[in-house]
Amino acid sequence: MNRRRLGCSLVLLAGLAGVSACGGRDEAPAQPVDATPKAGGTLVIGSISDVDSWNEYISQQSFANFLLRRVYLRLAELKPGPLSHPDGYEPSLAESWEASEDGLSLTFHLREVSWSDGTPIGAQDVRFTWQAQTSEHVPWIGAASKTRIRDVEVIDARTVRFHFDAVYPYQFLDAVEGGIVPEHVFGEIPFERWKDHDWLSAKVGSGPFVPSSHRPGEQLELVRNPNYYVSGRPYFDRIVVRIVPDISNLVTQLRSGEIDYLENIPYRDAQRLGEDGKIVVVPFDYANYEFIGWNGARAPFDDAEVRRALTLAIDRQALVDELMAGHGKVGTGPAPSTWWGANTSLQPLPYDPEAARSILRAKGYATAEGEAGETFRLTLLTNAGNRTREDALIKIQAHLAKVGVEVSIQPLEMRTMRGQVVSGDFDGYLGGWVFAGKIDLQNLFDSAAAPPNGMNIVSYANDEVDALFTRLAKADRWDALPPILAEIQTRIAADQPYSFLYEAKRIAAHSSSLAGVRIDVPSDPLIHLAEYWRR
Repeated sequence: MNRRRLGCSLVLLAGLAGVSACGGRDEAPAQPVDATPKAGGTLVIGSISDVDSWNEYISQQSFANFLLRRVYLRLAELKPGPLSHPDGYEPSLAESWEASEDGLSLTFHLREVSWSDGTPIGAQDVRFTWQAQTSEHVPWIGAASKTRIRDVEVIDARTVRFHFDAVYPYQFLDAVEGGIVPEHVFGEIPFERWKDHDWLSAKVGSGPFVPSSHRPGEQLELVRNPNYYVSGRPYFDRIVVRIVPDISNLVTQLRSGEIDYLENIPYRDAQRLGEDGKIVVVPFDYANYEFIGWNGARAPFDDAEVRRALTLAIDRQALVDELMAGHGKVGTGPAPSTWWGANTSLQPLPYDPEAARSILRAKGYATAEGEAGETFRLTLLTNAGNRTREDALIKIQAHLAKVGVEVSIQPLEMRTMRGQVVSGDFDGYLGGWVFAGKIDLQNLFDSAAAPPNGMNIVSYANDEVDALFTRLAKADRWDALPPILAEIQTRIAADQPYSFLYEAKRIAAHSSSLAGVRIDVPSDPLIHLAEYWRR
């Protein structure tokens, strides 16, 4: 047996707000070292996004998932530090595991711990969670990670065995993806009712915190789990998340001391905050990219040449220079460049307005005032309150105007925007993906992965790419993956279903009175929330 045999890549946490970084990371500024952490008190976090569901398997938002990971633990968690394969996880609800000799099963041994209500956590909870994850009635965005798990067998009260249909590289990652939920609570709700159920009523968890209250659009609260298995943790009694859909307002509240911690600080505010002796600024790697997704089900965005022209007309390096103050790089393709499986030979399309004009003229569009042809008009959506995205769209509007494209900008509340793009009612939208664990490009770009079957929101379709995904699924060794992944990325980059804009570092900032703050698992910045305390 291969005890605690591990595997790792990157697992999608999808969200338009946006599924760990594999490169180096910025070190946080040195802070005073306190010998004895202090327990008690309330931590106030600011957020422009509300939680869309208190059930991980219904939520489609990265921030909600960051909080829910503190409520429902996984069998294993990502290790601190840059993520690479194959050894990237450490025990969580499971204290150990081993693979069978034939590689077709993984057996997990659970800790002897309880849910927050005192009910023992058992193997049956793991099996129930798998049944929920694979139910046709549960719209979990990570469901593809379970398609090759044939069964989850309860061996005894604290031993559970995952059976797979074949040996393949991602078995461990697929097994541990998703938080374990309590059957004695969640099982009372039939799967077909999960999507519409009020999950705040399920105030039971295994992590350091459990939900307490939620005023949508205003504030939510988590409270300390008295049965959390790590002795003495968490330090804070209560976590309050203040929801304000205006990042400028939240930055002001951080400076005034009304909130303690804030992520996604606009780059232009970061330097000013760093000069404030009461604020600590922490830039960190974030396996992500921002893009404009073009609606491939709507003409003329179903034409790869038109999409290419739009990308050629956008000065992406200027976006990085002007909006990010050096905390980013131009995007190249459908996977973050820091991922072990990224095709590092890919180069971004150049900024070439003349080439863009040539393509658009050939398609019958006027590219300058007085020129013959149809006027190209389009609308770009993004989530209101994300100042970097809103600023980027203003600049992109100006870039595209230089080639005759008239752009209307429409910022929308996050849920509204998500509903509109998932339903296919858009020309283009500026969004982003954040990744952790295994990057599931198939879920984003396979023609069969359009919602609700996946997150191919842009209706991208390429038979050759679909065939490559089929080959990828049949690979049984890590070393067989890179050449297939490289070809997939090359073909998608050529088709430009997205205009790949940039990869950005993320910037967090917190009150200097806050201690214990570490961001060393960039795909899960709140992983150490139980360690935070106030000086």
